[in-house]
Amino acid sequence: MNGDLKQRNRFRRLLLGCKGVGKTMLLKSLIQAASKAYPELLTLYVSYADTQDVEFRLAKAICRHLKKSGINLDVAQYLQEACVDESTCTIIQKQGLNWYDHILFGSEEYFRNLGITAGMASELVASASTPPLFTRISGLLQLAGKRLFLVVDEFQDLYTTATDSMLSRLTIKDAYALGEDTNGQIHCIISGSSTYLRHLAFAKLPKDLHSQFPNYSSLDLNSTKYQARWIYPFLDEQSLVNLYQTMNKGPPHSDIINTFLQTGGSPGCLSELIRGSIPSTYHISIKSVKFNPAGEDERAKVLRAIYKAYTRVPDDNPLDIFARTAFLTPIHLSYELGNSPESILYDMADAGLIRYVVEGHPPIKKVGFGNPLVFLETLKQGKPTLSAIELVALCFPRGPGIEQIAENAVCRLLATAFHSVINCQVLKYSEKPLSLHGTGNDADTGATFFDHYVMYKELVDGRDICGADAVVLVPSSGDQKQCDAHRVQVKLGGSTICTTDELNSKKIKCCDTAEDIASKFKRQEQVAREAYARSNINLSRCIHYLATTRDITTAAQEHLNQNDIRILNKSFFQDKVWPAELKEFGRPFS
Repeated sequence: MNGDLKQRNRFRRLLLGCKGVGKTMLLKSLIQAASKAYPELLTLYVSYADTQDVEFRLAKAICRHLKKSGINLDVAQYLQEACVDESTCTIIQKQGLNWYDHILFGSEEYFRNLGITAGMASELVASASTPPLFTRISGLLQLAGKRLFLVVDEFQDLYTTATDSMLSRLTIKDAYALGEDTNGQIHCIISGSSTYLRHLAFAKLPKDLHSQFPNYSSLDLNSTKYQARWIYPFLDEQSLVNLYQTMNKGPPHSDIINTFLQTGGSPGCLSELIRGSIPSTYHISIKSVKFNPAGEDERAKVLRAIYKAYTRVPDDNPLDIFARTAFLTPIHLSYELGNSPESILYDMADAGLIRYVVEGHPPIKKVGFGNPLVFLETLKQGKPTLSAIELVALCFPRGPGIEQIAENAVCRLLATAFHSVINCQVLKYSEKPLSLHGTGNDADTGATFFDHYVMYKELVDGRDICGADAVVLVPSSGDQKQCDAHRVQVKLGGSTICTTDELNSKKIKCCDTAEDIASKFKRQEQVAREAYARSNINLSRCIHYLATTRDITTAAQEHLNQNDIRILNKSFFQDKVWPAELKEFGRPFS
């Protein structure tokens, strides 16, 4: 509005983003806010999603909007400036042609039928779509003290069979001419939902796709005219809560994590969820990406490289940590991505798989997952037994509620390897807990009776405060009435387990000391023995295990061993617990 855009043409935008991410909502809101903030600003929104509801030709839509705003093109003056000969001007004046309905919408055949020569008919059509037209419009806006903010939505529909070929090409020419205009009176944003919109607008559509877009034009609206920018789903918890409240006019959804997993932070999906329907699959699917090492495609290599470059930062909010998977990370492409061409990165950004930007001077290339759900899909390859929320919890095992989900997932995986620890052939995992209580049978608290060689979650009076994260009961010396309880406590996260002395020396940052862990094991064993006795289960021994993915100092290991606590450490998980598909992704699985 301050005139700084004069003699520039790189300020116009090609706005990209997946369907449902909120482009149209954002653009309409911008137009509404801009018209209120700047009375001298004219605003126009044109969508080609339904061509019957718009003035199809872009130049015509602009001129008609200017006319409604009291700004009229002088037809005679424009024809003179366009070098139209006198005889043609006479014919046009005799016919009483309306500029808006004929000049901008006419074809060469239409003008020839009026008696205008073929050459001049061609000139008339050309003059209505080339830069002189927008130079004239910009001049009129300047004289009126006005500027125009123009939004052209669903631009990809111009290239399909649903639209008239000639009108589509003329409109694309209008957008091209507008992109070359340097008068600074018209700001234009072009947007759309197609994965191929950037290819279409920048004349880079692969040949095998030409049949899908029969109106494809060689006109290149590239970065000298329209700068490509991508928008992405909401990533942080507060933004998602605010969006929910704005749409629903009520309190936020109680389970914000699952809300995010169902919607991917997409306003379109969130709107469907609020209406009570199952959200459409707007968020990204990477099923077409080949992760088979034998024939892995370039996109899979890029996703793996981004995963390995990602650095986890401890936090108390699991959704905030989850969102960090989509944050941008500087990456040395020639090293991490091998020989992946830059065009692959742009194509993946178009599909919403990644974010790719070049920032700063000198330029630094940055990449990140386009959406945390892409991170999950990447992580899930070859591991369908884990749910999305379990994957989130395993990667970010902190925060209220999330740690318990992670521990349960670990125990289920641990059950497949624990048989080697207790020297049995088969070990099963029970989804129902082993409930120890003295109030009789209660189906709500899980299994009343137990089986040997089954890994249970251990509850005491319906709570896990003093229960083990996992317990396996094994017959003691062949006596089915006597049991040995192999009780496992799971400690996840990134902090180090050390001794109290090491903690006091402030050399090590940790959340749990070996002394605290040993003390808790003893207290819990006493409570558990009493609960087993009340439940008519005779315990012979309690064997304690600390299953942890944390680092443990040598002094802490010695203290735990002295207290008869066996350690299942990182190496055990890497060798015995994590499946090969997860270990391929590096930390924390290998």
